Amino acid sequence: LLFQVCSDDAASLRSRLETLDKEFGGANVVDPKKAEEFIATAEKLAPLVQKSNPDEYVDLMLKTAGLAKSIELYDKSLELYTKLTETAPTHPKVPTAFFMIGYIYANDLKDLEKGKAGFELFLQKYPNDGMANAAREEIKNLGKTPEQILEEIRRNNPDSSNAVQ
Repeated sequence: LLFQVCSDDAASLRSRLETLDKEFGGANVVDPKKAEEFIATAEKLAPLVQKSNPDEYVDLMLKTAGLAKSIELYDKSLELYTKLTETAPTHPKVPTAFFMIGYIYANDLKDLEKGKAGFELFLQKYPNDGMANAAREEIKNLGKTPEQILEEIRRNNPDSSNAVQ
């Protein structure tokens, strides 16, 4: 009976998320209140599917954390990414959560120390991940303006000075 109740709850929450996903406007959020409702609803669904469907759980958490970031709820985004790293540490998509923790600290919150620590933890855990080079570049460019980064690229690659603008 308990399984049936959880299953029904999960189905209704999934249905609500589908509706909200359309209402908030997708990647270019047009209705932040609907996006916030999506986040709250996803947080209710996540524990219901965590054990029974780990892939759905991880995808839901990544999408929800990314949505929180896109509407500048950085603390919520960090909370969700961190929870994902703790609850599904061996899932193949979890490196994204570790990377995003460093990224949010460094680029959105301008906390360069925590950003660097986040990227270093990512590199320690996933040195051969596809995002490892991006993490190394993020560390190298911490605190630099886009103009400073472009100037450095031009200095290090004089032949490409016309290509990078």
